[in-house]
Amino acid sequence: MPYRAALIGCGKIGSEFADDHLIKRDVFTHAEAYTVCPETTLVAICDTDPHRLVNCGQRWGVDSRYQSVLTMMDIERPNLVSICTPDDSHYQILSQVLTSDHKPLGVLCEKPLATDLVQARELVNMCKYNGVALAVNYMRRFAENVNSLRSYILDGNLGEIQAVNGWYTKGVIHNGSHWFDLLRFLVGEVDWVLGVNTLKEMGPDPTIDVLLGLHNGALASLRALSAVNFTIFDMEIMGAKGRVQLTDSCFRIDLSLAAQSPRYSGYVELSPIKYHFGNRKNLMLHAVENLVRCLETGDRPACSGEDGLAALEISWAACQSAHDGEKKILHG
Repeated sequence: MPYRAALIGCGKIGSEFADDHLIKRDVFTHAEAYTVCPETTLVAICDTDPHRLVNCGQRWGVDSRYQSVLTMMDIERPNLVSICTPDDSHYQILSQVLTSDHKPLGVLCEKPLATDLVQARELVNMCKYNGVALAVNYMRRFAENVNSLRSYILDGNLGEIQAVNGWYTKGVIHNGSHWFDLLRFLVGEVDWVLGVNTLKEMGPDPTIDVLLGLHNGALASLRALSAVNFTIFDMEIMGAKGRVQLTDSCFRIDLSLAAQSPRYSGYVELSPIKYHFGNRKNLMLHAVENLVRCLETGDRPACSGEDGLAALEISWAACQSAHDGEKKILHG
């Protein structure tokens, strides 16, 4: 029998991106993933916006629609719950899910896990205590091309990592944590963080420049840009044997390897190599499939609550560093 799934938050990533004509034949929303996955059935949806609730229900043929999380949990008793609400609501909503009388077996929470580090730790501990599998949707972990690249790096094909650089927009917690999670996934752990608010953005989630000390001794830098002009999410990894560039939000991965220069005798330069790492499609479907597999095997999700907590810890350290001008040591 399929797992009964419920969706909390019927906005873009929850449902609406499925009707974007530019996103074709790509399962990119939680609602569509639960509908397409043969091991799950979307049985209920919840949103405080009545208009979104109706649209989502009609779009996916779901008649059980709620504006109260606790009421939905009590009546529907879903096995799986997706939380797709605004960042600052994740703690409150996931807390409600975990303190309901009928707790789910698994939760797929949009990033970040919370906007407060203490609250995020509390959520991870609550899931552990209640035996609830927690996955955080840092979606690139579920991409075929990114996983293929990770294997390529782990096999030593890029050599020892010498440096990592990147660019981003839209907040060090909201989008920067995405980059930090990808950095941990592809390269390794971060030991220390130094942040500078070059853009002078105000508010709880500024887009700041970040310098990071990696566990292998190399440096990584993430540069902040204003989203007024465009959005960007890029990463460049420099190894002893070559370079890999992830651009267009990781839809494109380009590889260059060290080779004899065609221009100067005796020189070694980076030469572009044709290498197909795979595609970056159906990320949400892969995330749901991974969570289902974890429920059946007891394995840890590909992006666990601990992973979500680690990415948020780096973001928080960057914010604190930018505020007081001091390098922050991470303790893991």
